[in-house]
Amino acid sequence: MSLYKLLWASVFSRKTMASLTCFSIAISMLVLLSVAHIEAQVRENFERSVSGVDLIVGSRTSQLNLLLFSIFKIGYPSNNLQWNSYSTIKQNPMVEWAVPISLGDSHQGYGVVGTTDDYFTHIKYADKQALTFASGRSFKDNFELVMGAAVAKDLAYELGKQIVLSHGAGKVSFSQHKAHPFAVVGILEPSGTPMDRAVYIPIQSVGILHNTTAVKHLDDNEEIGHGVQTDYQQRALSALFVGAKSRVAVLGLQREISQFTTEPLTAILPGLALRELWQMLSAVEVSLRVISILVMFASLIGMTTMLLASMRERQHELSILRALGARPWLIVLLVEAEALLLTLLGGVLGYGMLCLGLMSFEPMLLREYSFSLSHFPDGEVFFSYLAMALLLAMTLALIPALAAYKKSLQSGLSFS
Repeated sequence: MSLYKLLWASVFSRKTMASLTCFSIAISMLVLLSVAHIEAQVRENFERSVSGVDLIVGSRTSQLNLLLFSIFKIGYPSNNLQWNSYSTIKQNPMVEWAVPISLGDSHQGYGVVGTTDDYFTHIKYADKQALTFASGRSFKDNFELVMGAAVAKDLAYELGKQIVLSHGAGKVSFSQHKAHPFAVVGILEPSGTPMDRAVYIPIQSVGILHNTTAVKHLDDNEEIGHGVQTDYQQRALSALFVGAKSRVAVLGLQREISQFTTEPLTAILPGLALRELWQMLSAVEVSLRVISILVMFASLIGMTTMLLASMRERQHELSILRALGARPWLIVLLVEAEALLLTLLGGVLGYGMLCLGLMSFEPMLLREYSFSLSHFPDGEVFFSYLAMALLLAMTLALIPALAAYKKSLQSGLSFS
């Protein structure tokens, strides 16, 4: 009888114990791959959230705070910056374009972003992919708005829907701007970024909503910043997205903005800020990986214990194999092969379970959190973890294999 047939016969003779062992290994591989895959996907989703923006400018604060509230809508600006600062930066000869944003309002828990029409032209995501409209167009009138894909889908809004915005970022607000309803005129295509979970209105409308005394109703064709100079234009911008005319000019422009004399400003490079964010999270990533590896190690220890416990049951089996002429090294090889087979099956099963889980939960994550997960984890990572698991299994299986080897040398056809 070949080793292959012996191996399968041995496993099927203890199929219940072998199945439980295989399943525990699958769970540990699922945990290990999940941590690695989610880490990689979170990093990719963060990095694809903004593209083509050379600098993000805000009032003096940490670069992480500026990055988080301007891109990911997490937290709040420490202070607002003046409209005059925006005008000065926009007119800088090194600046190709500048897009202001104003935060602070919400609708049904979704953040409202006051901005200009240039937002949909210059702000990109992933590898400089432009925002596109699934339906409708950009806003033109003060009381028109554009919705991200996730907002429109979750709230079942369509073009022409009249909605009322609320003051503050909470889902429940006791201060609503009922005097100024907005009409939905555009819905963006899904991007898998925080932009899907935002509502966009003309920036001059923010002042109107907050009843700034100097703001009345700008003419639809009047360019913002060239007509009425309002109190709102003096103080209510949260941040600016800036594009430089050349990559060489970015650092010089950053230094110039950081030394702004009118008011203290911070200018950050999004890529460097993201790198700092990941450095802060590196300890968490390492901890999760260590825990996952320990879970895998514990499962393989359980497999080793199972194999050791089965040695007494298999003493008669080993004696018969020896009587049939099996060499002691074949007994060792059989135990090792059994351990490797269970680990291999468990690893493949864990990978399959993860893929099914990703396919099942990805639509919910995209809908609830605008977070996109690839359905298939990186094959290179899977094979590296599988190789590590097989190596550990082979090493730990030496304990029951050597025990079987020793018994096979001492045993005969009879056993007590």
